[in-house]
Amino acid sequence: MKNIHLDVFEELKKQLLNFPRNTFYDHCLRIIVDAQLNKLKYSDEGFEPEKLSRQVIYAKARGVNENTVSSEIAKNKIKTDRLNVELIRFIESQPDCEQAFNAIGYLPEVISSVSEGGAKNRTLVWMSIKAIENEEVDEEQIAGSAVFESDEDLSSITYERKAASEIKPSLFTRLFFKKGELKILSFRGVLLMILLMLSFLVDIFIAIFSLLVILLLSDLPNFKLWQAVLFVAFIPLAYLNWRYFFVPLYRLPYYRVIKAPMFFANINVVNADIEMYWDKDRLNVARVTEFTATCPICSGLIELANGKPDQKQPLVGRCREAPHAHVYSFDRMSMKGCFLGVTAYMTSDI
Repeated sequence: MKNIHLDVFEELKKQLLNFPRNTFYDHCLRIIVDAQLNKLKYSDEGFEPEKLSRQVIYAKARGVNENTVSSEIAKNKIKTDRLNVELIRFIESQPDCEQAFNAIGYLPEVISSVSEGGAKNRTLVWMSIKAIENEEVDEEQIAGSAVFESDEDLSSITYERKAASEIKPSLFTRLFFKKGELKILSFRGVLLMILLMLSFLVDIFIAIFSLLVILLLSDLPNFKLWQAVLFVAFIPLAYLNWRYFFVPLYRLPYYRVIKAPMFFANINVVNADIEMYWDKDRLNVARVTEFTATCPICSGLIELANGKPDQKQPLVGRCREAPHAHVYSFDRMSMKGCFLGVTAYMTSDI
């Protein structure tokens, strides 16, 4: 007879894969259920849960080193009540998922141990199952769980700065940045500034030369049409270089934080930022990093993005799952952000 725990966990994993949501708590649920399934594969007897520390879950969900995760961060981010609420919300939002668990007769639930305090006595989290007596009871359980109010403030967020050593640099970045950082007045820094100015001059030259070719095309009998088209094609390339390479780096000393322009971020990296700060000698240093936060509304990943067209700030934090509704300000000094999105989220209207 097949283990009922295996049925429930396999169904949950299938549903999480069929309806993927790029949210923090969904990642946590996948990590927990995967751990249980891996344990069940090597267990012929009754269910013995695989217990994970909150630091391990947080590190895997965020893709960072476990040793860099403090117990305080893990405690604030990995909460059993919130995990169970997000689990029930996920099941309730997918009709096929709810029907599947009703057919099995059991629901998954997240459980945690009671920590006695101390660095060695970590709170452990695992997943188990609970019986569904009938559909009416199930609906009452779901409704009751949905009433849970998170103690997390929806009106503000706290950003996290990723260490430069954890950012995958591009080949271009390796040429100038040493261990993800660049002193502006160093040899490499001056070389980068020279390259920046040369790229700006080349952009101007291309734009002027292409414009002259268009204006004087009738006076150039030996100039073929395909050659003119080729020169004109350089104009959008010059614009892209000016818009996405020169302008961001030019703004860096004034904005202090910019989105990493082209060539600076690794092709496999979705998000990267460049921050400028003062070192101990009061000299400007640029470093490649990443500012992120967890969306308190949906637990999606908040990243820095352009404020336009709906915000006045140059950079704001936008949730990947709802980039125009879940929007927060960004303050690099306090690492805090205030809600700027749909005001109805701050009331009981949603």
